[in-house]
Amino acid sequence: MAYPVVMIHGMWCTAASWKRVAGILAPRGYDCFAPSLLAHDDSTDQPLQVRRLGLRDYAADLERQIAARHYQKPPILIGHSMGGLLAQQLAARIKPLALVLLTPAAPRGINVLTPTVIAAFAPWMFSGLFWRNAHKPGFAHAQRFAFNGVPIDRHRALYESLVHESGRAAFEIGMWPLDFARAAAVDAAKVQCPVYIVSCGKDRLTPASVVRKLARRYPQATQRHYAERGHWVIDDEETEEMMHAICGWLRPFEQRVERAAQTS
Repeated sequence: MAYPVVMIHGMWCTAASWKRVAGILAPRGYDCFAPSLLAHDDSTDQPLQVRRLGLRDYAADLERQIAARHYQKPPILIGHSMGGLLAQQLAARIKPLALVLLTPAAPRGINVLTPTVIAAFAPWMFSGLFWRNAHKPGFAHAQRFAFNGVPIDRHRALYESLVHESGRAAFEIGMWPLDFARAAAVDAAKVQCPVYIVSCGKDRLTPASVVRKLARRYPQATQRHYAERGHWVIDDEETEEMMHAICGWLRPFEQRVERAAQTS
């Protein structure tokens, strides 16, 4: 039986953002499931649907979708960007086989507002009541902050695949001291599975300095740093090498499950 993998996308993305990664994992025997976050399917009223949703809405819907699949083996969770934060929250609840965090957003308690992050979100942060609206970066802004590190001839197609994101979710991550609902909180002690964390030296949305602080919350974490890559590790020039390395890291944990099943 193939190992189930649940891939959780980040801000402005949809399930389609995982096409490259799924194309690498599926031939290696993984059962890939890439749900779109709540109200992230492309539609004419998508901005209206998503604007008032928050991290708790996303996490609850993801948990429901995973439960509905009735996996016979604990799934592997892979999260990118904001999806990395949601994956951490889910890992504290559903006990996955392993947790893979690709340039992940950090949970409550870690200051994420570095100069590059402030510059990335400035068009919305200073627009007034941004947490009540949906937002999508302009093309040039996405090129500078999200797609740096991806060949420029692919930027337009990547941009056309993006959807609007909830200002509330961005507020909960970046302005967590003001979020008394603690929507971005993660109980790291409840994440007991192996953890693999990827950071990148040219990441302007989840900078390596922030990701390193996150990694310190997980004593069991294996860290991989790419000095020359940007944020969009799910579909750049080194995606295939990265995913092959992750598969190699996963294999001993998968074998442990197989041996336990054989002796039970």
